[in-house]
Amino acid sequence: PNQTMSAVATPSTASKPLKLTSTSQTLPHGHLDYVLDMAFDYYGRRFATASGDRTVRVWDLNPDGLWTSSSLGSGGGGSGSANTNNTNEWQAHRGPVHAVSWAHPEFGQLLATAGADHAVVIWEEREGGFKSLATPERSADGFLDTTNAANRGTMGEGSSRWVNKATLSDARRAVTAVEFAPRHLGLRLASGSADGVVRIYEALDTMNLNHWKLEAEVEMSDAADAISSNENLGVSSLSWCTGRFEPATLVVGFSSGRVSIYRYNDGQRSWLEAIRLPGHATGNGVPRGVLDVAWAPNVGRSYHLIATCGKDNQLKVHRVKRGRGGKGDAAEGSGSQLSLVYEGTEVLDQSQAWRCQWNVTGTVLASSGDGGMVKLWKSDFQGRWKCVSEIVGDTTGVAAATAFQNQ
Repeated sequence: PNQTMSAVATPSTASKPLKLTSTSQTLPHGHLDYVLDMAFDYYGRRFATASGDRTVRVWDLNPDGLWTSSSLGSGGGGSGSANTNNTNEWQAHRGPVHAVSWAHPEFGQLLATAGADHAVVIWEEREGGFKSLATPERSADGFLDTTNAANRGTMGEGSSRWVNKATLSDARRAVTAVEFAPRHLGLRLASGSADGVVRIYEALDTMNLNHWKLEAEVEMSDAADAISSNENLGVSSLSWCTGRFEPATLVVGFSSGRVSIYRYNDGQRSWLEAIRLPGHATGNGVPRGVLDVAWAPNVGRSYHLIATCGKDNQLKVHRVKRGRGGKGDAAEGSGSQLSLVYEGTEVLDQSQAWRCQWNVTGTVLASSGDGGMVKLWKSDFQGRWKCVSEIVGDTTGVAAATAFQNQ
């Protein structure tokens, strides 16, 4: 499919000066299938796209404030033609790539990808000249050619800088979500799969990324959830709590419409469900799948904000505070740690929202759907959420391509 992406240049903390564009930039992504996920790095100067064509592509913000990918040339144009010197595009999985996540730069340039081949793969960027097996040339039909893979594991000038460091294949079905943990928790990541299990991995040695330990498996506690969804796809999304004074905590969205917060308990040395938030369902109570969850960064607040959106066409913000008592205290066992207490939920939007994400301070929420529009939401001094801006992307090229294909 002919698709384009819109990206807005953002200020960076890096020392190199940037000339920022005042409008959005439309990018021909070059993938041969839909873009299923994208993620910015810590500084906002790079982002990666994951596609159904089994490949991942990395984009960089140049000094002129334009997004470029080496596979598309210095101008960022082109349409994904064959390029044997492509250093920023490679085949990551044997099936569609569902999710991608960047690690904190303290651990190097690391990417984790989740695929339909039941695997999570850890990739490290190398500045050397090893021609990776993961970057075959494109065949005549445009797909990456793997027929001569045995002859490509050699040193060469046209080489991939991204090296497969580890393949984590404990999932029994497709892996649908992956995210690295916040920096203060070390080099860890969480993955969610269609078998309804969240798996926590930890690097045994940050200097040797070939070895990862399966630290925990958190299975869906309610068996009824596994059969209540029409799709039965288990875990659909997850997000880490970034609070430095909180134990390791995750919010997980399921295809059954359920949204749960899981927290690591030191006393029991296990992950326990702390709170079950209001899920996503129709007015008649029919469960609808969760499409995305996002835990807001906590900057000086005494409470947490969690955004969720689902197939019921609702965008919600849940408020959770620290405290004692209720189900959270029972989960903590001894009660020596502060638990999480649910305070309330506000429905922000009832139009179609597929993805949601917070800014770095957790004060502005962005949501997007399939209409080419990004909405920005902000809470006023009375705690009421309002849409403060709507950003409309240029979809004329996409509409024209779709009309041409339908003729």
